[in-house]
Amino acid sequence: MSEQVHIRVGESRHEKWVNHAEAEYDGNMSKLIRAAVEKEIGGVSEDDIASDGAQTVEPNGRIDDILNGVEDNGSALEAIQDRLENMHDTMLSQGGLPDKVFSDVYGHLPVVKDGFEDADKDAIARRFGATAGEIAEKAGISELEASRALVQLHYEDEYSGVQMLMTEGFDAPRYWLEVRQ
Repeated sequence: MSEQVHIRVGESRHEKWVNHAEAEYDGNMSKLIRAAVEKEIGGVSEDDIASDGAQTVEPNGRIDDILNGVEDNGSALEAIQDRLENMHDTMLSQGGLPDKVFSDVYGHLPVVKDGFEDADKDAIARRFGATAGEIAEKAGISELEASRALVQLHYEDEYSGVQMLMTEGFDAPRYWLEVRQ
């Protein structure tokens, strides 16, 4: 019974392997890998490698070492992803939000148009306002990102139409965009 082994390699290494497989093994990547593994562990010669892929490699300590290396690479990739997530969180905690977050939040604010100039802000917030969590969900970003962006949008002159109100009975501030024509 044969078992399949999957290997991930970088783009340049893959290109190098493909070129070698084309030159030496009729373009058969599996033959190249089997031959390389057998040569490394001292098994079957390249001439013994079946062209139909039927030749199998018996498991031994060397293959275990290779598998451990693959698992180590997977762990290294997970560590890199964790570092990237930490960098993202640090960027957020230091106030640096990408412009796309601001535009996504701004684009998902509930809009209140003319006709409510004299209305009570509390009534507007209750009827039209949305929480940072609601806006984040619509924008497809985290609530933390949305909250930070909303506060900045509210206090920047450039976005003077962004309104915010925390009223009694609300568990979070409500935000909306007043558009006057």
